[in-house]
Amino acid sequence: MSSTTDAFNRFRGLEPAVTAVVVNYNGGERVLAALKAVTGQSCPPASVVLVDNGSADGSADAVARRFPDITVLQLGANRGPAAARNKGLELATSDLVLLLDADIYLQDDCLARLRATYEAERPSVVCPRILLHPEDLVHCDGAAMHFIGNMALRNGYQPLSAVRTEARALVQACGSACLLVDRRCVLAAGGFDTLYFFYFEDLEFSFRLSASGHRILYEPSAVVRHDRRRGTPGLSYRGVGTYPPQRVYLTLRNRLLTIGIHFQRRTLLVLAPALALYETAALITCLARGWGKQWLRAWAWQVKNAPAIRERRRRNQRTRVLSDQELIVGGPLPFAPGFARSRLEKAAVKALSAVLDAYWRLARGLL
Repeated sequence: MSSTTDAFNRFRGLEPAVTAVVVNYNGGERVLAALKAVTGQSCPPASVVLVDNGSADGSADAVARRFPDITVLQLGANRGPAAARNKGLELATSDLVLLLDADIYLQDDCLARLRATYEAERPSVVCPRILLHPEDLVHCDGAAMHFIGNMALRNGYQPLSAVRTEARALVQACGSACLLVDRRCVLAAGGFDTLYFFYFEDLEFSFRLSASGHRILYEPSAVVRHDRRRGTPGLSYRGVGTYPPQRVYLTLRNRLLTIGIHFQRRTLLVLAPALALYETAALITCLARGWGKQWLRAWAWQVKNAPAIRERRRRNQRTRVLSDQELIVGGPLPFAPGFARSRLEKAAVKALSAVLDAYWRLARGLL
């Protein structure tokens, strides 16, 4: 019997010292379903906190009525998921905190399995397998930093039936939709960076932890479902319809920010040709789709916030114990499904991906 199974059996039926922190922004019925799944766990959390980012749909009040034992903290404005998670971590009364979004539905033994993995291995973070709801597609099984600065999802958007059975694994990064974290470790590492507001805050957070020696474990037996039927208006993209310009701006901006904060000088020098080619392709795409303003805003933001970026870079580089070579990966360019629409766009993305990955295979030994 595995150590994880032993720990799972040992803690099953006992009340775990876990605080669940759910971040909500106009979650509607989804947040009620998410909380029902949290409170209905085989080993439920000791307490649940809902941090509401200024919802205007009445969902925070609905939670207070439906779940009177849940603490509801209303921030009064949308301060972004990073700030909300940090507030939840500060309010938590336990060493372990389950962080999850308002559209995440836990299977009934998920928390017990996450806790068992933590007890067996004592990492700083444990992440579950995330499936897309209502489809049987894998959203991610942990993640890594792609060398062009985006998050590369493990098994991302693959049919569950096509993914081989996996064992628990050490991963370099993870999405923040659902995480069990060691509160003291995470707060000591600085928590989530509020400079990001939305998008990439999870990549920055988890890469920072990994680079400074914290371990992030992926536990495949702990399963959650991410409701993809409706996201945040003006920000989310579900593979159909218009790609939101604000999402374009934030992803462009925060990718550059992440590279500026985390990539080591040698990495920037070695990968400069590949990064320049990718950025040229991004500019061409933006101009072709009418997003030139978003591209300019993303670069202008870097200039305006250069002092804050330099300060973060100095701080993070001082705490590093692992190199980029040990953490960054190659492979196909990570794009949201449906981003490339026409046959020509798909062919261009495929060609660009092949060229950049070939460069990576030649250059990674120099990092």
